[in-house]
Amino acid sequence: MTQKFRSSLRTNEIYIPATLSEIYDLLGSMMLHAPTFIDKTGEFPERNIDSEFAILTESFGVVHKKLGEERYLALMDLAARAKALFAADPEDNNGKTDQGYKLLHEIEDIIQSVRRRRVVTKQKDDEGEVTGD
Repeated sequence: MTQKFRSSLRTNEIYIPATLSEIYDLLGSMMLHAPTFIDKTGEFPERNIDSEFAILTESFGVVHKKLGEERYLALMDLAARAKALFAADPEDNNGKTDQGYKLLHEIEDIIQSVRRRRVVTKQKDDEGEVTGD
């Protein structure tokens, strides 16, 4: 990543979600800020469509092993397509934002299916518990 931006924790470090549940939470936040992903409060002036999608795709890399190659590639494709749709509809007036939302929901569905599979197969998370992460 070439662009620097801050996390919500106000550190110099970029916060990248490291678990499937954190990615799911990020997607919820993204839906609230679409289509521009700009923080209207001014609290996070560095937040924009590029920074949010960079965080999302970086997080896929962090959980790549849990996702598997096929799901990882599908998620990367969905994210790229969603970003393009949101970028093409910054005023939310031509329908592309709605299409972008649908892709974010597809990403959520994939993340949740992986989480469910991990629970059913009793795969442990990094702390040694069966949580879906």
